[in-house]
Amino acid sequence: MLHYKKKTLKQFYLKCQKDKIIGLDTEFHRVNTYYPKLCLIQISNFAESIIIDPLESDFDSFFLKKLLFNKKIKKVIHASRQDLEIFFNMFGQVPKPIIDTQICLFYLGYSNNTSYAKACDDFLNIVIDKENQFIDWRVRPLNKEKIRYALNDVKYLIPLYLKINQELSEKNISKLVKDLKKLSNKNLYEKKNEDAWERLRFRTVDQNELEVLKKICKYREYLAKKNNLPIQRVITDKDVKTICRKKSTDSLVLQIIQNISNQELKREIMNIIKKNENI
Repeated sequence: MLHYKKKTLKQFYLKCQKDKIIGLDTEFHRVNTYYPKLCLIQISNFAESIIIDPLESDFDSFFLKKLLFNKKIKKVIHASRQDLEIFFNMFGQVPKPIIDTQICLFYLGYSNNTSYAKACDDFLNIVIDKENQFIDWRVRPLNKEKIRYALNDVKYLIPLYLKINQELSEKNISKLVKDLKKLSNKNLYEKKNEDAWERLRFRTVDQNELEVLKKICKYREYLAKKNNLPIQRVITDKDVKTICRKKSTDSLVLQIIQNISNQELKREIMNIIKKNENI
């Protein structure tokens, strides 16, 4: 079922207030952009599951926001990081409280990347069809099969959590609560340009190399956000590492810089490495 209208969403919200728990999932597209493009929002309570289409012209986030940020309503999500990043980008804050069933499963001895499908199979004896896992969710109209797939991704989240919760020991719950609280830290989703270098695996004991890395990564992050491009499309990690480890006169560095199409980036990188060499 698709719900777009504010009146219908209000009725659903009131039901969720009584349940004090919802299942939550999103479908998004993130291939050629820095920011994920939100395509669908799926929400379930004890009685029903709905889909909200944010691509509709009359999309209204009023009751969605009330649901997400009502602290009396638990939000159950499987592998929540990317979903929470989307909501942080939309509203500038992180929904809470969050129950991540993937993290819960870790405390029952599962791997830290256990799929929703496996969890439903193991705990609910329900087989989830993942045939539409890699489709482009921007495409409209949505056929019945895609709608069913999207609803299934949220339909079983609450019963799954309740089953998992029954098996958690008191010792595990105390550790789990700490991990779940971390998910609400906005620093996880607020990607600051000056911290971009930390997301690139680069080992060095050379302070000059590190300084070049920090400056290039900061500027790359800025350009990626500005132009809504994946950071690897601005300049690859491999090229950044090469530039950091070699002199500006090195033939490989000169070739990398020559191949940069963005003139703004080309000038900035040359300035960064030359200034650092003159220190």
